[in-house]
Amino acid sequence: MKRILVILLTVVTTALTISAEKTVLDINSETVFTNAPDEIFPTLDSNTRMDMVDYYNCGYNRPSLNLFEDSAIITRKDSLGLEIKIGEKQYYQLSIPKDDLIVLVTTLSIPMQDSEIKFYDNEWQQLPNESFIVLPTLNDWLTDEGKTVRDDVENMYPFITAKYDFDVNKGELTITNTMQEYFDKDTWQRVLKWIKPSIQYKWTGSKFKKQ
Repeated sequence: MKRILVILLTVVTTALTISAEKTVLDINSETVFTNAPDEIFPTLDSNTRMDMVDYYNCGYNRPSLNLFEDSAIITRKDSLGLEIKIGEKQYYQLSIPKDDLIVLVTTLSIPMQDSEIKFYDNEWQQLPNESFIVLPTLNDWLTDEGKTVRDDVENMYPFITAKYDFDVNKGELTITNTMQEYFDKDTWQRVLKWIKPSIQYKWTGSKFKKQ
């Protein structure tokens, strides 16, 4: 009887260990990307995403085609994140800073690059941005000199476009001003006295903190 109990306990323990290991292994950029609901990547169906991963893993610099026949290719991948380029105007950056959180940055070129950041749990349920980051306002972008002419800057700067780049391995998020193409060269040089070229955030393990 004791022998049977020992065998049963061994089987159960082994099963739990395998299950735990599988859970850990499943939480990586590759499986998160390929298992995402279609609405997360609306122009990339699941088969296309799997092909993209296979090409990257095999070392083939071969793009797939999305639903609009644009080229789609993974340009960088490790266990914590991957980057995707679609055509010449759309980019995705998927990052996993912790097991139960996915950070997805979508960047469009319009022609200035402009990014959007969203947060999801590992079931791809969207989470509120304010739980993880306070996005910069005009006040955050102003230099000391810019703060003295805030009204003038606000009139000249009706909106701000910015590119987000999250280095998940370093835990650093850089938000870069991309308004250069909105202004002529001389005006842009004046604007740079008033507006910071970029804003830095640090991942604390639970949220982004502006530096």
